[in-house]
Amino acid sequence: MFEQAVQVSEAYRQGASQMQGTLRMALKGCLHCRTAQMIASPELGTCTDCGEDLQVLEA
Repeated sequence: MFEQAVQVSEAYRQGASQMQGTLRMALKGCLHCRTAQMIASPELGTCTDCGEDLQVLEA
């Protein structure tokens, strides 16, 4: 989880001069296993426990 936070922070720092809005943290997760993690890349991937496609979780 810490590594993902570092990636998001670095991406924000690099793009800060080009930003016109605000950066909001978003979560992805497996609805079947009820896991959640921060989105730190454009691809959501699959659940490591059950293989289901991960989905963006609503706040």
